[in-house]
Amino acid sequence: MGEAWPPIDLTGSRSSTDAILASLWKGTAPYAAFPGFLDESECLEITTALETAPKTTFRSGNALVSTLGVYLPDAVNDPSAYFSRAAELEPFIASVLNHGHGDVRDRIRLMFESHVNRPVIAAIDPGGQEYGQGSLRIHGSGAGASVHRDVVSVDAAGWNIAEMEAQFSTVLMLQPPEAGGELVVYRQRWQPEDDAEFKNKGAKGWDPRVVAGAQVATYAAAVGDLYIFNPTQYHEVPLTSGESDRVSMQFFMAFDPASDGPVVTFS
Repeated sequence: MGEAWPPIDLTGSRSSTDAILASLWKGTAPYAAFPGFLDESECLEITTALETAPKTTFRSGNALVSTLGVYLPDAVNDPSAYFSRAAELEPFIASVLNHGHGDVRDRIRLMFESHVNRPVIAAIDPGGQEYGQGSLRIHGSGAGASVHRDVVSVDAAGWNIAEMEAQFSTVLMLQPPEAGGELVVYRQRWQPEDDAEFKNKGAKGWDPRVVAGAQVATYAAAVGDLYIFNPTQYHEVPLTSGESDRVSMQFFMAFDPASDGPVVTFS
């Protein structure tokens, strides 16, 4: 039997900065979860509002994926376009995520701030422009993500956000699919030397052999569940199936583990 790898329960007593930030960043916990962060009725309000919001739709394999929001790794070579698009979409995102209970993103920041004892704030570039603050995603049947990693210090090199070594992904499940769509995270962090042998050529992701033998944790989020994990560890999302789309809201968080500065959010 392998070493225990328990997740962090964010619904429990408040923990110290070191306990949560270090556990997630060092990989001693696979993820932190807050089951039922939103109730089902508020999730329904958000998914209903999202239906008429201005989304971008594309095909991923045999599945359709629709998004509302920017995604930094897709725009690293054009900062002007990224910040312009982020500012353009922000009013629509804010409208979708606020139904009389306060903006969901602010509530997530406040909750996490209470656990880590650091400010949790929106990321700003040196010129004062605010980074995108979340992306809503609708994954149709057959959508998923193969084994991969997200490393902003590499993928967005040259941006001020990349100067922060530590990074987390934050995901709020607004509507789970009938099957599939879980978080599968491996207790193995990406290393640059992995790419030569395992990075898929001409396709996204890494060969699953890169995580052969690694400890694995799976989280099947229910409606309203919030989870946070270290995306520099290999992870994947199994293909969805059934009549219900997988609808989620997500953003990244980053901080400098060598200082007591803020945690910043971006997408």
